[in-house]
Amino acid sequence: MNKSAFYQLSYGVYVVSTWDKGRAVGCTANSAMQITSDPATVAVSINHDNYTNQCIQDTGKFAISILGEHSDPGIIGTFGFRSSADHNKFEEVEQVLMECMPVVQDACAYIVCQVIDKMETSTHTVFLGKVLNADMLKKDDPMTYAYYHNVIKGKSPKNAPTYIGE
Repeated sequence: MNKSAFYQLSYGVYVVSTWDKGRAVGCTANSAMQITSDPATVAVSINHDNYTNQCIQDTGKFAISILGEHSDPGIIGTFGFRSSADHNKFEEVEQVLMECMPVVQDACAYIVCQVIDKMETSTHTVFLGKVLNADMLKKDDPMTYAYYHNVIKGKSPKNAPTYIGE
């Protein structure tokens, strides 16, 4: 199997966030998609090893910050290569509260969801969320995973669904 074929699927670059006992936490994700428009429902895939996974399960809510092509690329590293368990990522990245959820201020849009179901795979939890609110934050083209790799020259974190070892 040529796993490079998976790079041809369309992905975005997102920060999925929630709360941990009053502290904002989150991780970089590339697997988020709209499931239905009415009722508005989305899904995100979060690795079991990501601290954010358990926090979403505990709070039952999550926010998706959709990063734009002009968003600070350092945000991806801050949320993708460190654990919220021992690092306060939002100390380094400005946030706004939307529906009482932390959202990356430098994103082009956001979606806030209430978890309505989940599916477990061997490595990831797919959270299904009822959309509580969504809006644009700034005019920018959403960053695709291809843009992240080809223009920014970014790497995939080990916990990303698209990670392929060297």
